[in-house]
Amino acid sequence: MVAAVSRDVRPRIRALLPGCTLRFVRSGSELVHALDEGQCALLIVQVHFDESAALAALRCVSSREQSFPVICVRDVACDKPGHAVLDSLRMALGGVAARLFIDLVEHRDDEAGNARVRAVLMQLLPA
Repeated sequence: MVAAVSRDVRPRIRALLPGCTLRFVRSGSELVHALDEGQCALLIVQVHFDESAALAALRCVSSREQSFPVICVRDVACDKPGHAVLDSLRMALGGVAARLFIDLVEHRDDEAGNARVRAVLMQLLPA
């Protein structure tokens, strides 16, 4: 699994997917390199509505022949409710196919909250 997320979100991603092999990338070029090196079962991309880097990464992934679930996560609260931000993000992404949008702000960073998110993510992994 590859996660294109900031350093401060990495502990949360590790908590969501304990026991999974995770590769964290910091840039679009690192993402391309990670995808070129091997199979990817799942890609997690941290997004903020005003971040063009996340959009560029998603467009890069969608142009590849590989097929794997792409999950977008938001981890910061803002003045808009999570569903409104994610709806805006879906519209901005247009044809870029993210399988799921998860607002981590709406799920507590504790065992119960992480278990709920983990259950959704595990359904997307190949058996």
